[in-house]
Amino acid sequence: MSIASGLARLKQKHARLSHRPGVYRMLDKAGKVLYVGKAKDLSKRVSFYTQFDRLPVRLQRMVAQVDDLVVVETASEAEAFLLENALIKKYKPYYNILLKDDKSFPFLCISNDSCPRIFKYRGKQRTEGQYFGPYASAEAVHEVLLNLQKIFGLRSCKNSVFSNRTRPCLLYQIKRCSAPCTHCISQQDYLTNVAQAKDFLAGKSRYLQDLLKKQMQQASAQQHYEQALALRNKIALLNHIQAYADTQPTSQLDADFMALYRQGKTALVHVLFYRHGNPQGTHDILLEHLEDMTDGQLLEQVIGQFYQDIQPPHTLFISPEPENVAVVEQALTSVAGYAVKVQSHPKQARKHLLEQAEQNAKNGLLRTMTDEQTQKMYFDQLAELFGLPGIRKIEVYDNSHLQGTAAVGAMIAATSKGFQKSLYRRYNIQRAATNDDFAMMREVLARRLIHTDNLPELMFIDGGKGQIHAVEKVLGDLPICIVGVAKGEERNAGNEVLYTLTQKEPIVLEHNSPLLFFIQRLRDEAHRFAIGSHRAKRSREQMHEWLKDIPGIGAKKQKALLQHFGSVKAVQNASMGELQQVPMLSEKNVKNIYTFFHKDI
Repeated sequence: MSIASGLARLKQKHARLSHRPGVYRMLDKAGKVLYVGKAKDLSKRVSFYTQFDRLPVRLQRMVAQVDDLVVVETASEAEAFLLENALIKKYKPYYNILLKDDKSFPFLCISNDSCPRIFKYRGKQRTEGQYFGPYASAEAVHEVLLNLQKIFGLRSCKNSVFSNRTRPCLLYQIKRCSAPCTHCISQQDYLTNVAQAKDFLAGKSRYLQDLLKKQMQQASAQQHYEQALALRNKIALLNHIQAYADTQPTSQLDADFMALYRQGKTALVHVLFYRHGNPQGTHDILLEHLEDMTDGQLLEQVIGQFYQDIQPPHTLFISPEPENVAVVEQALTSVAGYAVKVQSHPKQARKHLLEQAEQNAKNGLLRTMTDEQTQKMYFDQLAELFGLPGIRKIEVYDNSHLQGTAAVGAMIAATSKGFQKSLYRRYNIQRAATNDDFAMMREVLARRLIHTDNLPELMFIDGGKGQIHAVEKVLGDLPICIVGVAKGEERNAGNEVLYTLTQKEPIVLEHNSPLLFFIQRLRDEAHRFAIGSHRAKRSREQMHEWLKDIPGIGAKKQKALLQHFGSVKAVQNASMGELQQVPMLSEKNVKNIYTFFHKDI
């Protein structure tokens, strides 16, 4: 496509547009979505893209690729706001601002089972139950979950394990579960504990403390001293947890504080979560290539994408103010199912929290930019050291196995922005002998270099001269500098020696060289990833070996089990009834499988 044809196509489509609100998609010749936008007035908005000289460079490039324009009219601007962000999430257009960190936030869920279970949950809330959160990190969830288990003794085991227990598990022994599975607690008392846990998570901890004090006094008056002691321990734990919350002017606060700090084309959005008066942690969103958007427009897009899968709070405090607060409020209210207020000028009691978010956004962006500058400095030093015109990306390779078993190769990637975990790759060794490190490294690189797009300028591999020359033929004529990192004498950190194909003598950096520390960090990250991949594979292989040891279970029945349950772990946790649903299994097979996995219970 060309600029002239792109402009002509947009002008042709613009002539037929109405002045109603809606959403538009720009498509290239292959039908791929380039950009998704919303408009209060579709005709007026699309006409902006036909004024080529007024567009920033990024949008000029986009217009040059446009082959079609698809428009959907909506009943309101708020509806267009929601549809725009749903389409951005679906198509991930190259020219839109995207929240690259698309992980879901963890929640705590208390299930609706007859004997409810408490557990950490991520993703779409398909499991029936009551959800509490979001929490900003898994660590925060684990801490709350641990406290709830200590105080209320709620079970966390899966239903298949719960229904097949014949004696209490270790969690009962260490007083983190009341063992309803073996009736160590009555159903009524357990459900009372569940209700109290829900009250605690809903921010009613002061009410709960008063209730437990009354119950403790009653138990003591009736000379039920063990029960009174257990209640006293619950109260002590609640007092410990509540001590910090009582000092904060945030009672029953259900809000997010979202602040943006921007320098040039880069910005960072900091989000501070509060639920039921308690801080739930923070989250940072780094955004780049922002030359064609105001801060208000940027925040609108961030809010729309951020609350696609997260339940919005009752109040969103934000800095700076979005361009159309009413539209954002209406859209979030539609998503939440209750009224959501968006405020940029909170009263004094909340003002300091928004100011804290603003300061954290500023510090986070400056820290990120400093880290990026430092990383770029190391990239420049490596380019000079190995005679390269420049380095855009580095890949690092390592192998891991245990006496030849569960052999894997691993690759990590880094740019001037840091480690790029979306580019990490694992390679199960398929052809090479797993006791031959040279052959394994050749196989890994050969499989990587089949894909010649996005090649790095520099590759580090774990090893010395032997590894370097072993992969020389695989490299061929590709313009890649490959460097072996040998661990040196006694394999101590700081004694690393670098080998290349172009330099006869090895390169030895100073023991305390910052560049050497940087290379060690790259090497250690590859080693960590390789070890983790190997352990995961070894665990899977060991689990699969278990099926072979079950009497009467051959290859076909093993395959049927794995196809039905998805993993050996699921087979292990299956009940007799669930096993009976698998085709090909006789009653004897089912009994053998269940006995094999539960013989020690």
